[in-house]
Amino acid sequence: MAPSAVDSRGMMVNGINGHTNGAGGKVDTMNSHDYVQWDPSLKPKNYTMKGTDPNSKVLFRDVNILDSTGANPFKGDVYIEGERIKHVGEVPDIENIAKDPKVRTINGRGRTLMSGLGDSHVHFSWNNGDLGRLGELGTEEHTLLTARSAQCYIDSGYTMCYGAASAKERLDVVIRDAINEGSIPGPRYLANGKEMAVPDGELVPGITAFAKGPLEMRETIRHHIALGVDNIKLSMSGEQITETRDAQDCYYTDEETAACVDEAHRHGKRLCAHARARDSVKMCVKHGVDIIYHASWIDEEGMEMLDNNKHKHMVAPGINWLIATLYDSAAFGYSFEKAEQVGYKKELDVAIKGLKEMHRRGITVLPGGDYGFGWTPHGTYARDLEHFVKLLDFTPMESIVAATAGVAKLFMREDELGKIKPGYFADCILVDGNPLEDISVLQEHDKLNIIMINGRMHKASYKEFARFEQPQPVMEPRQSVKLDHFVAYQLDDGTGRTRMGHLDEKNGTITPLAFESGTPIENLYQIIEVGEDHIVASGEPFKVDENVNVLAPISGRDIIAIGKNYTEHTKEIPQLSKGFGEGVPECPIVFTKRATSIIGNEDDILLHENFTSQLDYEGEIGVIVGKGGHQISEADSMRHVWGYTIINDVSAREKQKAHVQAYIGKSADSYCPMGPLALPKAALPQKLTVTTHVNGEKRQEGTTDQLIFGIPNLIKTLSDSQTLRPGDVIATGTPAGVGMGIKPEPKYLKPGDVVEISVSGIGTLRNKIVKAEPDNYVSTRVEQETNIPINNLSITYGGLGLTTLPSGKKLNAKKVGGGPQSIIFVHGLGGDMSYYTPVMNSLGLNKEDHSQYTSLLFDLEGHGMSPTKASSKLSIGSYAQDIDELIKAFDIATQQGVTLVAHSMGCLVASLFAYQHPNMVNKLVLIGPPPCPLPGPGADGCIKRAATVRAEGMRNVAMTVATAGTSEKTKSSRPLAFTAVQMSLFAQDPEGYAKGCTALAGAKDLNSIDFSRLGQSCKSLIITGEEDKISPPAHVTKLAETMNASKSVLTDVGHWHVFEDVEGVVGAMKSFLG
Repeated sequence: MAPSAVDSRGMMVNGINGHTNGAGGKVDTMNSHDYVQWDPSLKPKNYTMKGTDPNSKVLFRDVNILDSTGANPFKGDVYIEGERIKHVGEVPDIENIAKDPKVRTINGRGRTLMSGLGDSHVHFSWNNGDLGRLGELGTEEHTLLTARSAQCYIDSGYTMCYGAASAKERLDVVIRDAINEGSIPGPRYLANGKEMAVPDGELVPGITAFAKGPLEMRETIRHHIALGVDNIKLSMSGEQITETRDAQDCYYTDEETAACVDEAHRHGKRLCAHARARDSVKMCVKHGVDIIYHASWIDEEGMEMLDNNKHKHMVAPGINWLIATLYDSAAFGYSFEKAEQVGYKKELDVAIKGLKEMHRRGITVLPGGDYGFGWTPHGTYARDLEHFVKLLDFTPMESIVAATAGVAKLFMREDELGKIKPGYFADCILVDGNPLEDISVLQEHDKLNIIMINGRMHKASYKEFARFEQPQPVMEPRQSVKLDHFVAYQLDDGTGRTRMGHLDEKNGTITPLAFESGTPIENLYQIIEVGEDHIVASGEPFKVDENVNVLAPISGRDIIAIGKNYTEHTKEIPQLSKGFGEGVPECPIVFTKRATSIIGNEDDILLHENFTSQLDYEGEIGVIVGKGGHQISEADSMRHVWGYTIINDVSAREKQKAHVQAYIGKSADSYCPMGPLALPKAALPQKLTVTTHVNGEKRQEGTTDQLIFGIPNLIKTLSDSQTLRPGDVIATGTPAGVGMGIKPEPKYLKPGDVVEISVSGIGTLRNKIVKAEPDNYVSTRVEQETNIPINNLSITYGGLGLTTLPSGKKLNAKKVGGGPQSIIFVHGLGGDMSYYTPVMNSLGLNKEDHSQYTSLLFDLEGHGMSPTKASSKLSIGSYAQDIDELIKAFDIATQQGVTLVAHSMGCLVASLFAYQHPNMVNKLVLIGPPPCPLPGPGADGCIKRAATVRAEGMRNVAMTVATAGTSEKTKSSRPLAFTAVQMSLFAQDPEGYAKGCTALAGAKDLNSIDFSRLGQSCKSLIITGEEDKISPPAHVTKLAETMNASKSVLTDVGHWHVFEDVEGVVGAMKSFLG
């Protein structure tokens, strides 16, 4: 008879009645698994996973590192060599490592890098359906099914799985060994055998090993061990869905349980148990069953027992089974009402209360949800982590730590699995999102951008890998190789920069191309303009593989297209005669395909099902104009043709008919695949042949000789009224054989179809049809286009090496040293972080391993190497906000307080930040602080200076500022110092400097800083020059009195103090910093 869940007092008997943690001791709910200390003799075999190249090197840059220690995530880089992680956070010599062609570099762009996930309750051999049929499944078929499940786990970001029972004796063992050999993909796995039950105690027929009494139990344990399992499962209680074996009933005796534990432990194996019932949980604790599954009906006595023995037990509740059986099973014929009737609603309620209490007490509770049933399908494993957060009082971090470091402890390999730390195995996932903000992101497989196991890439788009251009000498054009097979590709370094190369089809390589000057060629328009005889190879050829992002050879303009230009084609599509005329047209039918429809070779053609059900192909030859012109004669037309490419004029037929024109039906996103190559006409035969295959079936073939209106006629017709431009592309029309024209029924394209279009001498354009999602790669690309300029970006080639702040802004910044005390340097208007280089060197702060200080230096937005977007309005406040974000991005320590060192305008920024963060900033060094608020005439002067720079550039302003801002001695006797000031100003981006001027002008309204209060919250030093006109000694004296600050006035020094007298500045700072 099932025991009651309520005692005589009316209280739930599942251990949630007000237990306290002893004498007020705080329980570590984050790392509760650290309490667990199993006997070392029970440690499973340390299996080796084969297949990782020992020479493999992978560098993740600019990632948000969630290391599974429980500490807050931090920005940094991670370097992996072979199977293991070598560096985390800061990577020594990173710039040289990143330039090494043997290192695969991944631009994290602020995404989350974390350990691969782990599941503590895994059934590879469950079939996502009727488990009752598993016993009937043939071994061969069942092995394939089990292998697919293993792959599904690794596809879902799971790199550790603990087997919880196999439907056949050796399925788990065979799959485990195949994974470790590298024969099939899958996670690290500890294998189980058939679950052990007493006669008539099985939960699912045909997949259970039976034993009764201690002797049979021991024999069955030994049999499992002989099969090669790592752990053994006891099926000790019932399951409500059977309706014959109640989940509150325990079917094992004490003697049987004790015998199983003794026999397994004597052979170095651990036990796990299906133990929902109250008494089964107590037996597990009493006799030492290591992993307790479910524990739904634990009572108060069992909770106390488990609490007192939490050093040798873990609980894996499989909570998703209860939830899904209640709320997701109706679609499979098992209604909510039925599930509630047999007791699942009641069990879920008491299980949640019990599990919350376990977590509160620091008992280890691990995710693992019994997946592989119809309503708990494979691939949805990360639902458990969300359940832990929403139902069991876990924080998102606690849930993640349990699923990573916790499962690593279950493997008894916590010193090398489950964390992102040096020396640990490189089992990690790169997540496009922050799981601490939205734990459900781990359920979205498309957000798991990279999955790595044992240092080996399991999932990674070629677009993830940076392709840094290697500095190479410019080579003369090789006489044996004509550079004329032009291919466009993108540098996958996060900048979006494009390059042109020459494709060597025989060797499968691309040779980068450059102008004769050595400047890289970015697009085909440049080749057309300069001429292919004036380009050279630049750099060594590289292999064409999945890491190369090949683009359409030319893009950016609408395509000029010609309709009904093959006689046989005009006959096969009478449905389109309305609006396009019947029969052979009397003159070319011209329409355009929008530039946004252009995609490259191997890019997917998107089938928008709410837009068309009649998607069709049209293989065509694309003519590329080389020489522009107006009213070109047919006789002269071929002199205006540069070359050719391949085009697929994808069409939505019903839209053509409905709109009685071609534009709508032929300009949808992805409807103009082009490429992969473009060749000059001299490299091709005069007669070109185009053929189209769909799924390998030949559908079209035609030649340029068969065109109704030949290329000369098209050039003349188009240029009669418009000026053709170099790089214009003309799609010349398609031959017969389109899907619409196939008899007796049209054959339209559907998801999964592959269209291949070949043109003699050019190659083959290949694209696959896929169902379009609302957010697809074309719409995303178009949405990211902007006409708002970003100034000062080219100096870093589009942002290479910049730090991405949480807001998405990119700044040039670096962290130096490793000490507990933090110093942040803020430069002034017209400066950059290098202003402080002499100070850093003199104080010894430039050492990477400085044990006392960690220094943060950065370029203000728009200054130095930091870009600025035209729409970004700068102010003293925005600069101060950037400091706050940099502290977070670099995980700067603030516990011992932060010292701010600032110059000129930077003093206003630092003062505002210090005033806003009185508990963080404890020291302030102000070098040449201007008055605050800024006087009106000074603000007006800044506005005029910004206007001058925008009109004339930096030359005159730089000379004026350098002359006015330095002392007489500097101008007459310190030529290097005076030149340094000039060069600092000349190096500035004019727009970035102008925006800095307007930001400084805005300080006339900066009334929010109470310098008296600021002086009370932090110790301050003010430095100025004897001839400083911006921060004259009288102003500094008054400010020092207000702030109760120390002051230092440097003799024969103007406003550029560090350049003019670094010894004086350093001497004052040394005394102040101690």
